[in-house]
Amino acid sequence: MKTKKNKNIKNILINETISDLLNEKVCIIPTDTYFALSVIADSEYAISKLFSIKNRDADKPIPLLISSLKNIEKFCNIHNELLLKVSNNFWPGPLTIVLPLTGTLPKILHNDSGFIGVRVPDHMFTLELIKKLNKPLTGTSANISGSPPSKDVNVIKTLFQNDVERIIDIKCGAEELSSTVIKIDNNEELTVLREGPISKDDIFKIINK
Repeated sequence: MKTKKNKNIKNILINETISDLLNEKVCIIPTDTYFALSVIADSEYAISKLFSIKNRDADKPIPLLISSLKNIEKFCNIHNELLLKVSNNFWPGPLTIVLPLTGTLPKILHNDSGFIGVRVPDHMFTLELIKKLNKPLTGTSANISGSPPSKDVNVIKTLFQNDVERIIDIKCGAEELSSTVIKIDNNEELTVLREGPISKDDIFKIINK
């Protein structure tokens, strides 16, 4: 009975958060690494609010959280052998993959670079949220630019409770580092841009199999 009650509470929270996001509100959600400042990725208005709250320079791109590659098939080529190999091995998990854009997203997200970073977080609540929303969300860490990210919801509330619509008070995952970031270009060449929980060696072991 308790399990059913908890499930109902979680479903209500997911539905209320989706409503906020679709109304172009800024929410803070947990991930497997740190809390994320999240808005729907197709709303330039919501993304601009996020940049203002985070005090982020407009020339710094914002990564996206997705539940599967299907979430980005309208603006990225997801039928890429290297992408499938890497994502099948490391998602859900702390790996951001920067991909060439083939469709349209608000320029403020990617600084007109022609690329966008995406990842599938290994966090049950957030995965369920994105699956039900069926849209990518921004996944930038919930911090003021230049300050370290946090897993402490009390720190998050102190920083942002007056600026965002909703803070999801659920624990983040166990990862202690920001995600590893790789880039796969139009020629299917892979570059490691930042090492995190997943090492360069781990990645190349998989792609060289």
